[in-house]
Amino acid sequence: MSLKILVSGDAEGNISALFKRVEAVNAKAGPFEMLLCVGSFFGPGNLGWSDYKSGRCKVPLPTYILGPTAPAQLSAYPDMAGCELAENVIFLGRQGCFTTKEGLRIAYISGSQAQDSLEAGAHNYTVESLNSLEATLRWDSDKYRGVDILMSSDWPKGISNMLNKRPDSVDDETLGSALISRLALLSRPRYHFAGLHGEHFERPPYRNHAIGSEVSKHVTRFISLARVGNKEKKKWLYAFNVTPLTTMDHHELVTQPPGVTDMPFREQHITIDTGNTGGNGAFRWDMNAKMDEHERGKKRKRDGDQDGGAPAKPAASCWFCLSSPEVEKHLIVSVGNHMYLALPKGGLTDDHVLILPIACIANQISLPEEALEELKKFKSALRKMYKKHGKSAVFFERNYKQTHCQIQVVPVPRESASRVKPAWLETASSLELDLNEIPDHVPLAQLAVQGQAYLHVETPERETLFGRIQRNFPLQFGREVMADERLLDMAERVDWKACSVSRDEEVDMTKALRKMFTPFDFTME
Repeated sequence: MSLKILVSGDAEGNISALFKRVEAVNAKAGPFEMLLCVGSFFGPGNLGWSDYKSGRCKVPLPTYILGPTAPAQLSAYPDMAGCELAENVIFLGRQGCFTTKEGLRIAYISGSQAQDSLEAGAHNYTVESLNSLEATLRWDSDKYRGVDILMSSDWPKGISNMLNKRPDSVDDETLGSALISRLALLSRPRYHFAGLHGEHFERPPYRNHAIGSEVSKHVTRFISLARVGNKEKKKWLYAFNVTPLTTMDHHELVTQPPGVTDMPFREQHITIDTGNTGGNGAFRWDMNAKMDEHERGKKRKRDGDQDGGAPAKPAASCWFCLSSPEVEKHLIVSVGNHMYLALPKGGLTDDHVLILPIACIANQISLPEEALEELKKFKSALRKMYKKHGKSAVFFERNYKQTHCQIQVVPVPRESASRVKPAWLETASSLELDLNEIPDHVPLAQLAVQGQAYLHVETPERETLFGRIQRNFPLQFGREVMADERLLDMAERVDWKACSVSRDEEVDMTKALRKMFTPFDFTME
């Protein structure tokens, strides 16, 4: 299936002009599936934004935008993990990858490169940002094929290498980011779109393999777009058709087009220079790297990498990244290759557990296929465990105001199983919250677009409830429903902080649950 997509350069607050042009193009040459915006979406004035945000004006297409590139733009983004800013305008988040219902994979990274990881702000990306993307995409896996589209604000440094003649507007000494070059090298996008420098530049396609020594792979087309409505009339809106690589014949996918060049940054890698920064991690362009990423991936496996692709340096503040110094390992019940099982702090019951990704992944719709398969195995094992003890499992995820996916698992007495759905729907209705039952054959990825806050519930009778979360959503809503008198009847335990116990008690609870789970633990097979 071929999809029609529009891509724009930096809007820089010229929002009304952007959407009016997109609406006209869509009417004349559409329908298009979506609009992707690279570079800076917000800027001085933000002309027309209030009309679109209020709904007085309609955004013509589902529009996906990147994050701030400067501190002055931060106020326009209420949640740096990604959220819906207005109807049909979705901020994707700081970095990640999402797959459309047609199978198109789109990776993205927001902001500008930080010169020092310790001084990086919400408008910057760092080496850790690439580590997080690696955990999501798993590009060191033998099964990794690439992504269809990569969105970045900045250019990759060195993009004009291997060209016989460089355009006058391209200066490799000053333009671009070395980290974006590394991202393009490792993620192997079929299309890479960028902005930020006010130039329209379509580079000839380049190979993602070495001729004669590597298996043929698809090519990458790099396209930079100018600023929206620029006076020089440089091209700022790009339309193209693309078929998801997962549905393409291999021969068709790797066919090399006329004019293709070698990889422009194949032997160039990023190193962290700690010699002059006291260990703060300044980034530099290294032309002499000896080990390519494929070799590094094999070395990690030889050295016993057991974290399932988790970032080597996770955010220190994340309680749930398994390799983070903040994770409370005494709460861990079972660890798989991609997911793990742990007790929560202040659980509703002694057998209330969490299913979490080992890597720092924000939500279920961002989980790679291997992690989703392992998630199913954990769910099945927990259902069997609870059944043995006369209970039924309720699974729910709140993708709102959190950076690490947490799937809550709370058991209810078997005789209460039929009351779970009414309890959730009626409580949501009383609070005027959006929650509806959906057909069980509809996958979550078709309901929630990347960056959209949502609530997802699976009842003991395998019914699925879903709702889009708006601002001011009550963070304890899920616990409030489960504590309802129709289910667990423990209103006094709605606040998790009120349920906290000592570390010694937590250790004993974990041991007890681990013993209860062991007969069903597939990770021990």
